[in-house]
Amino acid sequence: MAVITAASCVGSVGLTFALTSLPEIQSTANGNAGQAYGAAAAATSVVVLIYIARTFHQQGEEARMHREVLEAQRVELSLQREDALNQHKSTHRSAEAAVRGQHLKLLQMAIEDPLLMTCWPNYGRDISDDRRKQYMYCNLIISHHCMCYELGYFTDEEVEESLHNIFGSEMIREFWEKTRAPRNSTTPYGGQMRKFYEVAELAYLRQPLKA
Repeated sequence: MAVITAASCVGSVGLTFALTSLPEIQSTANGNAGQAYGAAAAATSVVVLIYIARTFHQQGEEARMHREVLEAQRVELSLQREDALNQHKSTHRSAEAAVRGQHLKLLQMAIEDPLLMTCWPNYGRDISDDRRKQYMYCNLIISHHCMCYELGYFTDEEVEESLHNIFGSEMIREFWEKTRAPRNSTTPYGGQMRKFYEVAELAYLRQPLKA
């Protein structure tokens, strides 16, 4: 662009000099020097206007290309950020699943060994050892559904339907009622577990009332 500018200026000056200085051009047949200078000025203006138009056009193209590059960079950064968030969520869920799996294993060990069962808090003074064992097994069932829900294996509708069938068991319903108060007081709001319990409560309430 600098070369074009220099060439345009040199050409304009040369044209002006030729129109105003050469005797052949300044003859009476072609008009006086003032007319020649006016023609040179007009020609110079045309050259300058063409150059300015080309400059604006090129600047517009450069600005458009720059915007496209910036937009591509923004999209790439957005994709990278989304991928990082998904990886973080996946890692977090895997860690939660590992912790929940360990909890289930501890419950299973307690169910299989009465001595280990005594290490766990009882569900109430009026709960026999056999009923306590049944409650712990009910807890395993509910916890399994909760873990599957948190890992995305169940949608809200699917887990509610599955729990609705499970609550057809009188023992599961009894366990759910017995543990409602401590469950509500210890489960934080806003998390997946709280949402699961809310869906489970809906499934429980769908059960027909017993006469």
